[in-house]
Amino acid sequence: MPEAVVVLGAAGFVGRHLVPALAARGYEVHPRARGQVLAPTLAGGVRLTHVVNLAGRTYVPDSWDDPVAFYQDNVVTTAEALRLCRSSGAALVHVSSYVYGTPQQLPIAETHPLSAFNPYAHSKILGEAVVDFHRAHLGVRAAVVRPFNLYGPGQDARFVVPTILRQLLDPTLTEVAVGDPTPRRDYLYIDDFVALLLAVVSAAATGTYNAGSGGSVSVAELAREAGRAAAVDKPLRGSGIGRPNEILDVIADIAHARAELGWRPRVSLIDGLRSMVAAATPPTRRP
Repeated sequence: MPEAVVVLGAAGFVGRHLVPALAARGYEVHPRARGQVLAPTLAGGVRLTHVVNLAGRTYVPDSWDDPVAFYQDNVVTTAEALRLCRSSGAALVHVSSYVYGTPQQLPIAETHPLSAFNPYAHSKILGEAVVDFHRAHLGVRAAVVRPFNLYGPGQDARFVVPTILRQLLDPTLTEVAVGDPTPRRDYLYIDDFVALLLAVVSAAATGTYNAGSGGSVSVAELAREAGRAAAVDKPLRGSGIGRPNEILDVIADIAHARAELGWRPRVSLIDGLRSMVAAATPPTRRP
Protein backbone atom coordinates (compact mmCIF):
# COMPACT_ATOMS: atom_id res chain seq x y z
CA MET A 1 0.00 0.00 0.00
CA PRO A 2 1.44 3.46 -0.87
CA GLU A 3 2.56 5.48 2.15
CA ALA A 4 2.32 9.20 2.84
CA VAL A 5 4.47 11.39 5.10
CA VAL A 6 3.61 14.85 6.42
CA VAL A 7 6.69 17.05 6.92
CA LEU A 8 6.15 19.96 9.30
CA GLY A 9 8.57 22.83 8.82
CA ALA A 10 9.28 21.63 5.29
CA ALA A 11 10.52 25.05 4.16
CA GLY A 12 13.38 25.06 6.68
CA PHE A 13 16.97 23.95 6.23
CA VAL A 14 16.41 20.26 6.97
CA GLY A 15 13.02 20.15 5.26
CA ARG A 16 14.36 21.41 1.95
CA HIS A 17 16.72 18.42 1.89
CA LEU A 18 14.36 15.84 3.41
CA VAL A 19 11.28 16.39 1.23
CA PRO A 20 12.94 15.45 -2.10
CA ALA A 21 14.74 12.54 -0.42
CA LEU A 22 11.43 11.12 0.82
CA ALA A 23 9.85 11.58 -2.60
CA ALA A 24 12.79 9.79 -4.23
CA ARG A 25 12.08 6.83 -1.90
CA GLY A 26 8.53 6.63 -3.21
CA TYR A 27 6.66 8.30 -0.36
CA GLU A 28 3.77 10.66 -1.05
CA VAL A 29 5.06 13.78 0.71
CA HIS A 30 2.83 16.51 2.13
CA PRO A 31 4.98 19.55 3.05
CA ARG A 32 3.71 21.93 5.69
CA ALA A 33 5.03 25.35 6.63
CA ARG A 34 5.79 26.25 10.23
CA GLY A 35 2.55 26.57 12.19
CA GLN A 36 0.52 24.77 9.51
CA VAL A 37 -0.49 21.41 10.99
CA LEU A 38 -3.17 20.09 8.66
CA ALA A 39 -4.41 16.60 7.93
CA PRO A 40 -3.60 15.80 4.29
CA THR A 41 -6.12 14.72 1.69
CA LEU A 42 -4.96 11.30 0.58
CA ALA A 43 -5.72 9.46 -2.62
CA GLY A 44 -7.54 6.15 -2.37
CA GLY A 45 -5.35 3.36 -1.05
CA VAL A 46 -2.72 5.73 0.37
CA ARG A 47 -2.23 5.77 4.14
CA LEU A 48 -0.49 8.33 6.31
CA THR A 49 2.29 6.50 8.14
CA HIS A 50 4.50 9.28 9.56
CA VAL A 51 4.54 12.90 10.61
CA VAL A 52 8.07 14.34 10.67
CA ASN A 53 8.22 17.34 12.99
CA LEU A 54 10.95 19.75 11.86
CA ALA A 55 8.90 22.81 12.74
CA GLY A 56 10.31 25.27 15.22
CA ARG A 57 12.77 28.04 15.88
CA THR A 58 16.45 27.16 16.12
CA TYR A 59 18.72 30.21 16.57
CA VAL A 60 19.77 30.30 20.23
CA PRO A 61 20.48 34.07 20.57
CA ASP A 62 16.96 34.88 19.36
CA SER A 63 15.49 32.74 22.14
CA TRP A 64 16.71 35.19 24.76
CA ASP A 65 14.95 38.07 22.97
CA ASP A 66 11.62 36.32 22.36
CA PRO A 67 11.29 33.15 24.44
CA VAL A 68 7.48 33.05 24.06
CA ALA A 69 7.83 32.53 20.30
CA PHE A 70 10.14 29.59 20.95
CA TYR A 71 7.69 27.97 23.37
CA GLN A 72 4.89 28.49 20.86
CA ASP A 73 6.76 27.01 17.91
CA ASN A 74 8.73 24.30 19.71
CA VAL A 75 6.18 23.10 22.28
CA VAL A 76 2.66 23.95 21.15
CA THR A 77 3.37 22.93 17.55
CA THR A 78 4.68 19.59 18.86
CA ALA A 79 1.39 19.02 20.68
CA GLU A 80 -0.50 19.84 17.47
CA ALA A 81 1.65 17.36 15.53
CA LEU A 82 0.84 14.69 18.10
CA ARG A 83 -2.87 15.44 17.75
CA LEU A 84 -2.55 14.79 14.01
CA CYS A 85 -0.80 11.51 14.78
CA ARG A 86 -3.57 10.44 17.18
CA SER A 87 -6.32 11.24 14.69
CA SER A 88 -4.61 9.51 11.75
CA GLY A 89 -2.76 6.64 13.44
CA ALA A 90 0.54 7.94 12.04
CA ALA A 91 3.83 7.74 13.93
CA LEU A 92 5.78 10.86 14.85
CA VAL A 93 9.44 11.51 14.07
CA HIS A 94 10.32 14.43 16.32
CA VAL A 95 13.55 16.34 15.72
CA SER A 96 15.01 17.83 18.88
CA SER A 97 18.44 19.21 19.82
CA TYR A 98 20.58 21.09 22.34
CA VAL A 99 19.02 19.28 25.29
CA TYR A 100 22.02 17.90 27.19
CA GLY A 101 23.47 21.08 28.69
CA THR A 102 27.05 20.90 29.96
CA PRO A 103 28.23 17.33 29.32
CA GLN A 104 28.91 15.17 32.35
CA GLN A 105 31.00 12.89 30.12
CA LEU A 106 32.03 12.56 26.48
CA PRO A 107 30.76 11.22 24.19
CA ILE A 108 27.16 12.05 25.11
CA ALA A 109 24.73 9.12 24.98
CA GLU A 110 20.96 9.40 24.70
CA THR A 111 20.69 8.45 28.39
CA HIS A 112 22.58 11.59 29.47
CA PRO A 113 20.47 13.83 31.76
CA LEU A 114 18.70 16.72 30.03
CA SER A 115 19.51 20.24 31.15
CA ALA A 116 18.43 23.63 29.80
CA PHE A 117 20.62 26.72 29.93
CA ASN A 118 18.81 28.93 27.41
CA PRO A 119 15.15 29.33 26.36
CA TYR A 120 15.72 27.43 23.11
CA ALA A 121 17.04 24.36 24.93
CA HIS A 122 14.24 24.62 27.48
CA SER A 123 11.62 24.69 24.72
CA LYS A 124 13.13 21.58 23.10
CA ILE A 125 13.18 19.68 26.40
CA LEU A 126 9.53 20.60 26.99
CA GLY A 127 8.70 19.48 23.45
CA GLU A 128 10.28 16.10 24.15
CA ALA A 129 8.30 15.85 27.40
CA VAL A 130 5.08 16.31 25.41
CA VAL A 131 6.18 13.53 23.04
CA ASP A 132 7.05 11.25 25.97
CA PHE A 133 3.64 11.80 27.59
CA HIS A 134 1.77 10.98 24.37
CA ARG A 135 3.97 7.94 23.85
CA ALA A 136 3.41 6.63 27.38
CA HIS A 137 -0.24 7.53 27.99
CA LEU A 138 -1.97 8.15 24.66
CA GLY A 139 -0.55 5.38 22.52
CA VAL A 140 1.26 7.50 19.94
CA ARG A 141 4.23 5.80 18.31
CA ALA A 142 7.11 8.26 18.25
CA ALA A 143 10.84 8.49 17.67
CA VAL A 144 13.04 11.38 18.83
CA VAL A 145 16.12 12.32 16.82
CA ARG A 146 18.66 14.70 18.37
CA PRO A 147 21.07 16.24 15.84
CA PHE A 148 24.16 17.98 17.11
CA ASN A 149 25.61 20.72 14.85
CA LEU A 150 24.21 20.36 11.35
CA TYR A 151 25.69 22.12 8.34
CA GLY A 152 25.27 22.08 4.59
CA PRO A 153 24.12 24.09 1.55
CA GLY A 154 21.22 26.42 2.26
CA GLN A 155 21.83 26.80 5.99
CA ASP A 156 20.90 30.08 7.68
CA ALA A 157 23.78 32.50 7.16
CA ARG A 158 23.91 33.31 10.89
CA PHE A 159 25.27 29.85 11.80
CA VAL A 160 28.98 29.34 12.20
CA VAL A 161 29.84 27.31 9.09
CA PRO A 162 28.15 29.64 6.55
CA THR A 163 29.50 32.64 8.47
CA ILE A 164 33.07 31.39 8.07
CA LEU A 165 32.63 30.42 4.42
CA ARG A 166 31.04 33.74 3.52
CA GLN A 167 34.08 35.59 4.85
CA LEU A 168 36.51 33.23 3.14
CA LEU A 169 34.80 33.66 -0.22
CA ASP A 170 34.39 37.45 0.02
CA PRO A 171 37.32 38.98 -1.91
CA THR A 172 36.91 42.29 -0.07
CA LEU A 173 37.73 40.73 3.31
CA THR A 174 41.29 40.00 4.42
CA GLU A 175 40.49 37.90 7.49
CA VAL A 176 37.86 35.66 9.04
CA ALA A 177 36.33 37.07 12.22
CA VAL A 178 34.62 34.87 14.81
CA GLY A 179 33.68 35.26 18.44
CA ASP A 180 35.42 32.58 20.47
CA PRO A 181 37.55 30.20 18.35
CA THR A 182 38.01 27.59 21.10
CA PRO A 183 34.63 25.78 21.64
CA ARG A 184 34.49 22.35 20.04
CA ARG A 185 31.38 20.99 18.34
CA ASP A 186 30.28 17.79 16.61
CA TYR A 187 29.42 18.72 13.00
CA LEU A 188 27.17 16.51 10.86
CA TYR A 189 26.56 17.09 7.15
CA ILE A 190 22.92 17.51 6.16
CA ASP A 191 22.87 14.51 3.78
CA ASP A 192 23.95 12.21 6.60
CA PHE A 193 21.20 13.57 8.84
CA VAL A 194 18.59 13.08 6.12
CA ALA A 195 19.82 9.49 5.74
CA LEU A 196 19.16 8.91 9.45
CA LEU A 197 15.66 10.36 9.23
CA LEU A 198 14.93 8.11 6.25
CA ALA A 199 16.17 5.13 8.25
CA VAL A 200 13.89 6.02 11.17
CA VAL A 201 10.86 6.34 8.88
CA SER A 202 11.67 3.16 6.94
CA ALA A 203 12.17 1.09 10.10
CA ALA A 204 9.13 2.60 11.88
CA ALA A 205 11.55 3.13 14.77
CA THR A 206 10.32 4.42 18.14
CA GLY A 207 13.55 5.06 20.05
CA THR A 208 15.66 8.14 20.75
CA TYR A 209 18.72 8.64 18.54
CA ASN A 210 21.66 11.01 18.57
CA ALA A 211 22.85 12.32 15.21
CA GLY A 212 26.45 13.45 14.95
CA SER A 213 29.82 12.56 13.51
CA GLY A 214 31.16 11.03 16.71
CA GLY A 215 34.00 13.58 16.95
CA SER A 216 34.50 17.29 17.53
CA VAL A 217 36.51 20.18 16.11
CA SER A 218 37.09 23.68 17.44
CA VAL A 219 35.93 26.80 15.61
CA ALA A 220 39.59 27.48 14.77
CA GLU A 221 40.00 23.99 13.30
CA LEU A 222 36.73 24.38 11.42
CA ALA A 223 37.98 27.64 9.89
CA ARG A 224 41.22 25.96 8.79
CA GLU A 225 39.30 23.10 7.13
CA ALA A 226 36.97 25.60 5.48
CA GLY A 227 40.00 27.45 4.12
CA ARG A 228 41.30 24.18 2.67
CA ALA A 229 37.92 23.47 1.11
CA ALA A 230 37.74 26.92 -0.45
CA ALA A 231 41.46 27.01 -1.38
CA VAL A 232 41.66 30.37 0.41
CA ASP A 233 44.16 31.30 3.10
CA LYS A 234 43.01 34.06 5.45
CA PRO A 235 43.98 34.63 9.07
CA LEU A 236 41.41 33.93 11.79
CA ARG A 237 40.62 36.67 14.28
CA GLY A 238 38.72 35.91 17.46
CA SER A 239 36.94 38.78 19.16
CA GLY A 240 37.31 37.14 22.56
CA ILE A 241 33.57 37.55 23.10
CA GLY A 242 31.97 34.20 23.84
CA ARG A 243 28.40 33.23 24.62
CA PRO A 244 27.30 33.18 28.27
CA ASN A 245 27.59 29.69 29.80
CA GLU A 246 29.49 28.46 26.75
CA ILE A 247 30.01 24.69 26.52
CA LEU A 248 33.62 23.89 25.61
CA ASP A 249 33.16 20.51 23.95
CA VAL A 250 30.39 18.20 22.74
CA ILE A 251 30.65 14.82 21.04
CA ALA A 252 27.67 12.66 20.11
CA ASP A 253 27.63 9.00 21.02
CA ILE A 254 26.04 7.55 17.86
CA ALA A 255 26.33 3.86 18.77
CA HIS A 256 22.57 3.48 19.27
CA ALA A 257 21.64 4.64 15.75
CA ARG A 258 24.41 2.48 14.31
CA ALA A 259 23.27 -0.63 16.19
CA GLU A 260 19.51 -0.19 15.77
CA LEU A 261 19.31 1.33 12.28
CA GLY A 262 22.63 0.49 10.64
CA TRP A 263 23.29 4.21 10.18
CA ARG A 264 26.63 5.93 10.23
CA PRO A 265 27.84 9.28 8.86
CA ARG A 266 29.56 9.01 5.48
CA VAL A 267 30.47 12.60 4.54
CA SER A 268 33.75 13.87 5.99
CA LEU A 269 34.02 17.43 7.21
CA ILE A 270 36.28 18.48 4.34
CA ASP A 271 33.96 16.95 1.74
CA GLY A 272 30.91 18.57 3.30
CA LEU A 273 32.64 21.95 3.31
CA ARG A 274 33.66 21.49 -0.32
CA SER A 275 30.03 20.86 -1.22
CA MET A 276 29.05 24.12 0.48
CA VAL A 277 31.80 26.00 -1.35
CA ALA A 278 30.62 24.56 -4.67
CA ALA A 279 27.03 25.53 -3.91
CA ALA A 280 28.08 29.08 -2.98
CA THR A 281 30.38 29.63 -5.96
CA PRO A 282 28.71 30.62 -9.25
CA PRO A 283 29.87 28.56 -12.23
CA THR A 284 32.50 30.11 -14.44
CA ARG A 285 31.12 31.19 -17.79
CA ARG A 286 33.10 30.26 -20.82
CA PRO A 287 33.51 32.87 -23.55
